[in-house]
Amino acid sequence: MSLIDDVKTVCDRLAPLGWRNLLLSVTNNALDISQPTATRLQTVLTRSLPVINRMRPGFEDFTSAGTRGITGGRPSHSLLYHAFASSSVHPTSSGMPSTNPEDYPTLLELDVIENFIYSRVAGRTDLSNTLIAVFAYQYREASRTPHLRYADMSFSRTGIARVGLADAHYDASRRSFWIVPSAGGDALAVLPARYGVFLARRAKPGASGSVQGGNRGAADDDFIFPVHKLFSGTECLNNRNININFLEFHRNDKLRMTHSLTPQDGGLPVPSGFNIQDPPYVRDSRNSGNLVDLQKVGASVLVLPKPGQALVRTVSQVNSITSRNQIVHFVVPPQMVIRGSETRFTESTLEIPAFGADRLAPEYVNIRHEINPTGPVTQNPIDLNLLSQSAFSAKISQGNYPAAHFADDSCDGCVEAVVTGFPAGTENRPAFSLVTAPDFFPLADQFEIETDSTIRRVSPLSRGRLPVNPTLPRPSNPTTFAFQRNDRTVTAVVGGLATGTQVSIRGHMNRQISYLPDAASNVFAPGWDTSRSRDALGSFLTSSGLGSPFPEDAKLCAALASFWPAVAPDNGRTFGNQGFGNQLPMLDEELGFHPAHERVQSGELASYRGWDGEFGPFFENDGARLFVNYVAIERSDYVSQALAGRIKASLTAEVQSEDLIARHQALNACVNILQLPQNSNICLVVVRRVSDWPTFGRGSSQLMGNGFLMEFAELRGGELTTSELLRVRREVRKKHICQVGSNGIAYKNGNAAFRFIPA
Repeated sequence: MSLIDDVKTVCDRLAPLGWRNLLLSVTNNALDISQPTATRLQTVLTRSLPVINRMRPGFEDFTSAGTRGITGGRPSHSLLYHAFASSSVHPTSSGMPSTNPEDYPTLLELDVIENFIYSRVAGRTDLSNTLIAVFAYQYREASRTPHLRYADMSFSRTGIARVGLADAHYDASRRSFWIVPSAGGDALAVLPARYGVFLARRAKPGASGSVQGGNRGAADDDFIFPVHKLFSGTECLNNRNININFLEFHRNDKLRMTHSLTPQDGGLPVPSGFNIQDPPYVRDSRNSGNLVDLQKVGASVLVLPKPGQALVRTVSQVNSITSRNQIVHFVVPPQMVIRGSETRFTESTLEIPAFGADRLAPEYVNIRHEINPTGPVTQNPIDLNLLSQSAFSAKISQGNYPAAHFADDSCDGCVEAVVTGFPAGTENRPAFSLVTAPDFFPLADQFEIETDSTIRRVSPLSRGRLPVNPTLPRPSNPTTFAFQRNDRTVTAVVGGLATGTQVSIRGHMNRQISYLPDAASNVFAPGWDTSRSRDALGSFLTSSGLGSPFPEDAKLCAALASFWPAVAPDNGRTFGNQGFGNQLPMLDEELGFHPAHERVQSGELASYRGWDGEFGPFFENDGARLFVNYVAIERSDYVSQALAGRIKASLTAEVQSEDLIARHQALNACVNILQLPQNSNICLVVVRRVSDWPTFGRGSSQLMGNGFLMEFAELRGGELTTSELLRVRREVRKKHICQVGSNGIAYKNGNAAFRFIPA
């Protein structure tokens, strides 16, 4: 069968599901995908269309230069592909998403259409000075493309897949995988990344293509821009019979890296009888590391993380001295100062100091689960968080006890395409593949959040210009390396050249999850998705500097006022702020409601845990005194929560970049109006979204519209214990209320009357 026959099979399936009527409506009956023969369908798809209604929902950002159902070599100029691939287009009469996934094209069907589009220029003669390169790629709305002008493909030589506990869930209406499992519930579904192989050209930005975020022109590095998608068979390029086989190599060596430094530099001595060169210290694609699968989808491939029973787990190795299978562990060193840095963070986390900007070992290591080194591998570690406060502090500070190493499934690696049908020696560039921690705001991207310059520590990985891990072997030839040290644009997001008026990055609702680096974090102390390491020849990106395991890092990033906005939630107020502050505050319903919360006690709500397995803060009356009850950060243990299966993204999955920015701006407005002192005695306790102030109840009759309720506490005195070991409370000296509406702010300082400040 030829490609047009495959296209006809796709159209024949989808046409009666609403797509025929939709395309007829958009083209004034000119594009009818129900045709009796493949030859007739090809004629209809490739002829010029006199009318395209770009006022129809989902077609507003279809390029004005697109005039055909299929335009050779240009998916963005092909109306059929735009309709099938855009997350804004739906085959319903209302234009709203269909609840039946069968109503949408599958990834394989989209791949068929892509291949046919490129087959239409199989005789192209502009392929001199090209190389073979693997890209992660995605068709996106205009506001998320590198050029910001119309819906188009976005490409990167880096893809970001994410770990989880449930099988991947492709949500066809979103044209992307979704973090909530297909059956619903709170388990995190793994998120794959999709790759294809292209003929590509190395060039400066400009005539050859666009770079997300702009570029410095001739002063910038060379980028690699895709030119022509490759697929197996004879229809891809004239006079060539092409065959493609994808290979991968991934590696997780965080446990080994915790032992790679000397004790004087913060490294952990290796207990006798363990070999840190073998699993589970090093897990990779060659030693049955059980990290990822490759799943072919037509001419493309998915890097599919393998779902685990838990996000973290204890692991074991046969000890060469005892000849017994033992839990892999380490002896916790006592608290000390190394190169000017403490080796404890928030008292209860081991911190391995960096070497300048480079992490040669995981930044943070969990030390709160003691084991019996000679006990069975099935033993449950002792959770030190359940000790009394004095015993806990002494134990953690003094160290000298065996703590479990915990493995996670984050890793970095490469995806290579072995392509036949080209001259021997044709340059072939693999893609960098990151398999990293869950993104708890999958519809909010770093690149969008960055548009508000007052939000701190926003840095998308797509802006990074470090080379990627040069120690990764090429899968087809493990004696050579996959990446070159002078290649600094691997994490860039690129696209084609486009002209015209740019659209705003903000103001558009996202439904599609990005697996490109604009949705991932860059590196700083380190990042959420990758870290910066170095060897004798220079610095580079790798995952080995992230927390061991990653939930240890996740807690601290979240507590530090969303250290990585748009991936790390901002739950500083869960821990009473404690000087960490807030900038993208989470809503009460995202942090969870403790059984003693006033809204639970009143019967308004049922108690439930928040995204991280903890309960949020709340005001607590004790006689005539008012307190804030919150989690003691040194006792909060996301490893324990991960082992219990309590970490979830279902509470935050639908949050948009616009919403996070609105929360930030509302918080800033409240802080400025209340004129609260900037110190650790201020705690943000309540954050609620309000849909209509007159209905909700307001402090000033002038306040209108929707907005946020924020309640702050000025605290006094020290932390007091509660009946729960993991929670403490502090007395409230003064309570402040701020009500943000669409037309202004109503606020009160302490016991003063409400005042209204118009917008």
